[in-house]
Amino acid sequence: MVTDIYFPPLIFSARGKGDFDEENNQFRIRTEDTMIILDGQHRIRAFEVLKKRLEASRDVEDQKKLHYIKNFPLSIQIFKDLTIEQERQLFTDVNTKSSKVSNTLLIMYKENDLYGQLVKDIIDNHPSITPDKFEIRAKSTTTKLMTAATLYNIAITLNDGVIVKQNAKTTIDDKTYRTYRKNVEDFLTLLMKYSPDQAVDRDKYFIWNPKVLQGIARAIYILRNEYSTLHDMEDLFQNAIHLFDWSQKNKELKQVGIPFNTKTKKYKFSVGTRVTAQISQLLLKKYAKKTGNVLNV
Repeated sequence: MVTDIYFPPLIFSARGKGDFDEENNQFRIRTEDTMIILDGQHRIRAFEVLKKRLEASRDVEDQKKLHYIKNFPLSIQIFKDLTIEQERQLFTDVNTKSSKVSNTLLIMYKENDLYGQLVKDIIDNHPSITPDKFEIRAKSTTTKLMTAATLYNIAITLNDGVIVKQNAKTTIDDKTYRTYRKNVEDFLTLLMKYSPDQAVDRDKYFIWNPKVLQGIARAIYILRNEYSTLHDMEDLFQNAIHLFDWSQKNKELKQVGIPFNTKTKKYKFSVGTRVTAQISQLLLKKYAKKTGNVLNV
């Protein structure tokens, strides 16, 4: 087993809690006190996920690995009396001096954001999708289902109908949190159920494109909230999403003006809200045609 691994120090802000014993060169803090983590959360989360998996295994080698990570040495830096502004500046400096912080990573660090908490909750606890299927650090992914940032946008669109979060009013609060979380969990479960086989192969299919996923979420929101025709989310998946051609050979997308790259033989989904709205409209039309419902789309 490899043991010569070094991680940069985890950085915490104690916010005045704890005391440093100069004589023994030790920092002491009560177990009931908490500190704010400014850098290293993704490493801690990785250890938590790995520990959870190994604890569920009865394999002898896995138990050895469990013992290893439980005793893994970590370096820690603790700042005792930083102001909130200094904490923000330190976090920004640590994460931006070498490279720009991705939206995905920022969401994983967010505090006092219920949609951010919802995303982390789902990634850690979805009943059928394991945490490793989500990208929690990089700004994009070609091997996993989606990034945390994409899931964040889906959650807002699905529950509030909002495509662009900036300056938009959302309705999530402590009372709606559990319902909204369940909506997103169900959305992901149904997406896995009704997506084509090998749908994560982006060279063949485009359903896992972030803008497309938001378009699916937007279609569900419209049916539920503007037409009151969709009581069961699975209704849309059965009558539109499952029947839609998600392959890169789909010709409907060309008809609505989504550009197709003849060299890569893949559609190019631009930034902005246009693609999301187009996908939503295509799905609503397919649903209306299949079910006979009259929708003003």
